[in-house]
Amino acid sequence: MAPSRRPTTNVAAARTSAMTTASAAAAVVVSLLLLASASSAPGALGFAPAFVGRATTPAAGPAAAAVRPSATSLYMGMNRKARRQQQKQQGKISGRKLIDAMGESEGGGGKKKDKGGGENTGELATLASEQEVKKSALEEEMEGGRVSSELGGDGESVVSGAQVADAVPEMEDLRPDVSEVVTDEDTGILRVVQGKNVRDVVTGRAVKLSDMGDEYRLAQMFPGVPPEVREAYRFDWKTATVPEMISKMREACEVTTTDPKTGNMVTGIPEHPSVANAGIDFVLANRDYLGFKMAKTLGRLKLRTQSQFLKEEALAYRALWKNFLTLERHITAPFRQMMLDAEKRVGPNFGNLDVKSYTDGALYERTAAYLVLKSMVAHWQQKVQDAEYVESTPETNDNLLEILMVGDPKRYLPDPPIIFRLDECQRIAQAAANMTAVFVLTPELYDDLPPEVRFVEEALRIQTGTEMRRFAVEVFCPREGVTPEGLREGVRRLAIQLDSMQIDPYGDLRNAVVRLTDAMAVGTDDERDPYAGYLMNTENSYNNPGFFQTYTFDHDKLSLVAFLDNPTEELEEGKIQSTDLLEQLGKDASRGLAGFMGSVSKSSEEEDLSAQEKVEAYKPYDVPESRAIGRPHMMGWLELLEDEERFGSPGGGEGDDGTFEADEWKEVATEN
Repeated sequence: MAPSRRPTTNVAAARTSAMTTASAAAAVVVSLLLLASASSAPGALGFAPAFVGRATTPAAGPAAAAVRPSATSLYMGMNRKARRQQQKQQGKISGRKLIDAMGESEGGGGKKKDKGGGENTGELATLASEQEVKKSALEEEMEGGRVSSELGGDGESVVSGAQVADAVPEMEDLRPDVSEVVTDEDTGILRVVQGKNVRDVVTGRAVKLSDMGDEYRLAQMFPGVPPEVREAYRFDWKTATVPEMISKMREACEVTTTDPKTGNMVTGIPEHPSVANAGIDFVLANRDYLGFKMAKTLGRLKLRTQSQFLKEEALAYRALWKNFLTLERHITAPFRQMMLDAEKRVGPNFGNLDVKSYTDGALYERTAAYLVLKSMVAHWQQKVQDAEYVESTPETNDNLLEILMVGDPKRYLPDPPIIFRLDECQRIAQAAANMTAVFVLTPELYDDLPPEVRFVEEALRIQTGTEMRRFAVEVFCPREGVTPEGLREGVRRLAIQLDSMQIDPYGDLRNAVVRLTDAMAVGTDDERDPYAGYLMNTENSYNNPGFFQTYTFDHDKLSLVAFLDNPTEELEEGKIQSTDLLEQLGKDASRGLAGFMGSVSKSSEEEDLSAQEKVEAYKPYDVPESRAIGRPHMMGWLELLEDEERFGSPGGGEGDDGTFEADEWKEVATEN
């Protein structure tokens, strides 16, 4: 990744330099104030008048008032570190204005003279120059860097998303080998430092690519199993059912070990992060039939049994679910490492149409580079569509929430670490499309990529599903020497690999490939979907195999939910505008964030008002029927596994020494 570009100034040194001229500065400021007050003309001596009216611009036409670009601005709660950084930046600007005023009063043209009569090129002059040359967010991204933001964290780049909660080292070289959790020296909160390499969740170390050659690395990128293993574990998709698939997977994932407490032999899911070799073979043999659909199904079954208060079954489903997700992360780790390596080559060269100079290499390297380029195109084209909608849709009370849900919500932060304006998104999207087109038109880069990858490139240009299926069967498969069944399986496995990547920026390409697999399956045996009954709410009862009973909660009377559930008369009559709703949303988010942060660290400036709190009698929250829609209230089944989830032991969380594991826990802002 390209290093984050931020001004590096020594504020302490600046303050020290300013203190050396404190007496002279005070005299100059007093003189200027006296002269300004004596002048009858507003703005005398270059000072601004006491009142300045708001700048206005003429309307573009009669329709300008009716249709205006959405300018929604939601200022969510900033953490303490971000506020301090903002205050430091404001202090730098104020200090610079003071020095300029002093220089003008001395006739020095805004530059302070040193004792020798020359210009002072010390810290204060450097401070001003850095303030002037700060690059825009678009410039930072177009140069392959990350968007810098006062919020801290890793800003967005053309090939990766923004991670506001991450801790960022002073220098890129200081990043650890793999991601680590560190204590933020300013806030005392644990934060993640993104590593240079992908961590294998099973080994806990950086992913090791094969030393046996490029073909073996390609096999790591798109893994499979020997024919005899595939024959032993592969589902018959024509008759497979979800209970059968889960039963076979549990059998493959379980291991027999010795119980350290009793000495007896027990069979079960191994403790995290351990996995069984048979479990790896099973998942690889059925890679295209498991993936995100199996993960969602296991999660729903865990919630279903939990909502029926079947604690032991819920624990069993949770153990299998967690083990399956661990297997997925372990299997996809080499693919993610290759994609990360490709990002490091593509990102710094963004806009460079000499694509071969930085994407050429072994087959697995070129495949990863193409997928990074294609994901970049899909991601920025989607951002263009989102920006077009937001900027062209007039904001009203009726569509406010709809506008809020379009695009990346980080655009509402005070100093957004992303690009979101239409013209800027269009420039980046066009540059990404040009780079990808050059790659595809270069035979030595593109022509020998895996068939399923090249099919995605060609199929996504076809307008209808019928034409795409005809192209696959009559043109592509004969040309490449593959069967339609093999092509469908290859594209499904590619979709599973893409699903393991972070949503930003790979989610849009992943979604396109998943839709492509669905269209390819029409009219074939692969169209059958055993998961449908578990993932679709076909019936709102336990007759639906994936159903679990939801319920309503008690809410704080000052929460946003309460604000919307019980609108005031002004809101019902339309007197409260969308900006009032945004203000309430911001306050609610700030209260929630403050409550979360308060459990970690408490500012010394906060006053302890606990002694003044009044204990009120419990009163059930009144949920409007329009939202309750007949659901029960406060069933409590979400807390059924609370002890195990908080303390980590099925026995209730208390250790042998009478202590709780939760006593040693610390809050973590985010997790990789």
